[in-house]
Amino acid sequence: MDEVFDRIKEQANKAKDGAVKITKTVIDRTNNVVSQTKLKYAISETSGKIDDIYKEMGKAVYERYLSDDETCCDKMREMCGKIDALNEEIDTLNDQLAELKKTVKCTKCGAQNNTGSAYCSKCGEKLYEESEDEQTAEVKPKKPETDED
Repeated sequence: MDEVFDRIKEQANKAKDGAVKITKTVIDRTNNVVSQTKLKYAISETSGKIDDIYKEMGKAVYERYLSDDETCCDKMREMCGKIDALNEEIDTLNDQLAELKKTVKCTKCGAQNNTGSAYCSKCGEKLYEESEDEQTAEVKPKKPETDED
């Protein structure tokens, strides 16, 4: 009889351990989704700020056009600088989002690809370059191409 209770106890412990493992996995995945959602919201908010500046620029250009104001270019440069800063913020947020999604950015076209992919799904560019040391056979993400290349 004790043997039966020991088996039941053992099975119950296994079930409990399995449930704990599943719960931890669900929590991790939920936290990941929440983080992704926060980043997407921040990207959307920043894009909205850029749209507001575009509207302000259009209005300012038109008003200065009507008044023959020669300072038009200075104001536009300032607004364009704000847009550049916000676009950099969006790029940073997109990089964080790609990291959470475990994707790799193509250095040629900028498309996001699964980390296991060898080539870009959009343009076909090789995503990784092989290490020169054949013993390690390490695969490294390709460096972005520059105008100097």
